[in-house]
Amino acid sequence: MHDAHQLLGLQPGATRPQIKRAFRHLAMRWHPDRNADPHAVEHFKALRQAHDALLAALLDGESGIEPARPDAAEEEAPPARGADRAQTLEISVEEAFLGAVKDVCVRSPQPCSQCGGSGLERFSVSRLCEPCRGSGRLRSENGLVRCNACEGRGYSHTRACACCGGSGEEQAERWLQVQVPPGMTDDDELRLAGEGEPHADPAHAPGDLRLRIRLAPHALFRRDGRNLLLQRPVSALRMLIGGPLPIPHPAGPRTVLLEPGLAHPREMRVEAAGFPARGSRPAGDLIVELVPMLPQAPDARLRALIEQLELELRTEADKHFPELAQWESDWLAD
Repeated sequence: MHDAHQLLGLQPGATRPQIKRAFRHLAMRWHPDRNADPHAVEHFKALRQAHDALLAALLDGESGIEPARPDAAEEEAPPARGADRAQTLEISVEEAFLGAVKDVCVRSPQPCSQCGGSGLERFSVSRLCEPCRGSGRLRSENGLVRCNACEGRGYSHTRACACCGGSGEEQAERWLQVQVPPGMTDDDELRLAGEGEPHADPAHAPGDLRLRIRLAPHALFRRDGRNLLLQRPVSALRMLIGGPLPIPHPAGPRTVLLEPGLAHPREMRVEAAGFPARGSRPAGDLIVELVPMLPQAPDARLRALIEQLELELRTEADKHFPELAQWESDWLAD
């Protein structure tokens, strides 16, 4: 069993929890899905065999008798699949209405290609240890102590890997094409099966990738639940007489019928023209906030037309300007 202990970095007499913990740690490093080393598959198999052999030897030593009250953490069954991974996916309002195909980058740690995961790079020639200046000792409050950087030798033949900074890991990228269906809004979630973290044991499936949707801010459109809101400046005259009114919409401009009314700020609602239905949630409404606009800087021809309109309206002031007619009656009457 010496080779099995050595392979897992354990001392003889290691306990079951220690064996399992050592295997899990090394398995994450040598898993073929994480390690591009051509020998990774064989090394992972060797780790699994060492793990199984040591556990079997422990069981034989216990004469097949399990403890009456096993440690729950020790005996906990491994998960059926790897851990899930969660990321945020930002989409535009237009993409929320029409659906989209988005490229998603998934970054995962893998052993550093420069140092093979050790976190160290070896000098071709040993060098004087910088922290202790070759003495192998450092001064402390309790006197001289051994230099940990060189383990007391006064020289070193390795240093932290410049590529990974000594972590032993680098970030690998892979890209996925994701189909975003219409009707998704903030905090909705897409789940991609099998695109999460790999399991330590390749016999088990990897976890899932969960993409939480976030709507990007828009210069015109706003969201209230599944309702779509926007402000639309409108000629005050058009608000008075009503008629066809073009409205911008994420799925393309559309024309709605504006009812005649007062030239005051008001809302019009177009049912089911908001965010599309999704699952049990119905489509929202389109709510247009109308902002009346008066003509500016009229030329002589336009002033004449306005003057003519003013005279026409004055003939029936009580009907067309009731508040103005009442005010003038109260304060200007002879």
